[in-house]
Amino acid sequence: MDSQNQNEVEREAEKPEPASMPEKAEQVQPEESKPKITMPKIGFPRLPIIEFKAESFQWIANKLKEYKRVLLITKKPDMEEFKTTVKASALGMTIIGVVGFIIAIIAQLLTT
Repeated sequence: MDSQNQNEVEREAEKPEPASMPEKAEQVQPEESKPKITMPKIGFPRLPIIEFKAESFQWIANKLKEYKRVLLITKKPDMEEFKTTVKASALGMTIIGVVGFIIAIIAQLLTT
């Protein structure tokens, strides 16, 4: 195992350096001899600048305080309150469904 690793290391050392690497760095031309290229100016639309004022941050802070206060005073409903809420919600959904069904039947009768 060690001899295999040693052979691999020797093979890596024997590999020639890639020819794509230049020996010397390219010489940079001075600014004076470079041709000057000017690009045409394109008219981009101006975007509105959004300004944040301290009042807006204060408004956000006040809203967060209100939300925190509401969460602190809420409580978990007991079983009787929960059942009443479920019954009221079910009754409301039933009424909306019946009204929608009646409208659908009337629309079907009028189109035939």
